[in-house]
Amino acid sequence: MTKPVPYTWPRIDERLRQAVDRQLDRSLSDRDASGVIGEFEREFARFVGSRYAIAYSSGTSALHAMCVAAGLGEGDEVIAPAYTFFATATPFAYEGVKVVFADADGWGNLDPAALPALLTDRTRAVIVTHMWGNPCDMTAIAAFCRANDLMLLEDCSHAHFADWNGQHVGTFGAMAVFSTNQKAITTGEGGLLVTDDDQLRELALLHGHYNKRSFQEIDPDVPHYRYALTGMGLKSRMTTLSAAIGLDQLAKADDIEQRRRTVLGRFAAALDGNPVVSLADVDPQHGSNGLYVLGLRFHRKAATVTAQEFTERLTRRGTEFDMPGSTTVIANEPLFHRTGRAMPWTVVPEIAAAAFPGAQKFIDSFIKAPLFGYAGDEQAVAHHLDTLVTLSEDVAR
Repeated sequence: MTKPVPYTWPRIDERLRQAVDRQLDRSLSDRDASGVIGEFEREFARFVGSRYAIAYSSGTSALHAMCVAAGLGEGDEVIAPAYTFFATATPFAYEGVKVVFADADGWGNLDPAALPALLTDRTRAVIVTHMWGNPCDMTAIAAFCRANDLMLLEDCSHAHFADWNGQHVGTFGAMAVFSTNQKAITTGEGGLLVTDDDQLRELALLHGHYNKRSFQEIDPDVPHYRYALTGMGLKSRMTTLSAAIGLDQLAKADDIEQRRRTVLGRFAAALDGNPVVSLADVDPQHGSNGLYVLGLRFHRKAATVTAQEFTERLTRRGTEFDMPGSTTVIANEPLFHRTGRAMPWTVVPEIAAAAFPGAQKFIDSFIKAPLFGYAGDEQAVAHHLDTLVTLSEDVAR
């Protein structure tokens, strides 16, 4: 069999090329929401089911805006997942917020059972990440936040197509952020903040947007309108070409979802009863996967090799399976142990390393691969699936 073409996203078709070409003639820089950036924001808000969306240069920038719009700063605490991509928590630490880390459940998500022990009189918010596209238990987490008057925030960077009990992720809390880097809906690089709240929207807009747009969209009668000219001092708005790519992707969203769910279903059927590896997918009675990656759970006791050895063998056979590297337990990074914003960056704090057994258990067993889902991907899907099943048989006890 010929080695499949490596996974690339988005698929560059003629329709996407034309969308970018049209935008080149239209505008390379939008100063307000009257052009393609505003169009993309409105379409993305409809896609999620939120009133508002604001586009940023990255998901990290959008998370930073979320932190500031929430009013969080030094002296406040936010509970965050110990296992996540670091950008979920780094903007909070940058602003001097103390990040308190919660262990992971069996899906790699923030474990609701860990929350009560982490609550203090300084806790102001909880932020969750729907890891690898699997939605968190939003029923339990939202109930905890309501009971303790905490702001609920969502990092939906992995979970564009996910829902929990029929409700789209990103609509459970006060604000949510979606990365549009190389995700199921992509702009090449970028991110969006979504919210239903007028004041949070205006404050988030001031963080990275300014002048014309802020004058147009912020209520002149509110105190923070006085910041319209300068914003909060930063610029992090999305480029028009990125927004044009995003609009193209949203127009294809139904097709993207259908193709990726079909591929996910093929793996689920083929791995049913496989003792070595199973699909790491949310219980369909509660939610649906966000379709970012193909996530697998390796069962060490059923195999003659470790998960790392298994993954290396898959790689040598021309597949793109891997065990995540940069997405890991972030709680012991020095950034989260600084004493405040004024601490010199030439000083690195000493750290008493903390253990997170739930997160480590998930990490030790999790393997992922690209979730192919475009016309012409059949050879790649078949190669990955056949290789996975064959190798599972080879290493089964």
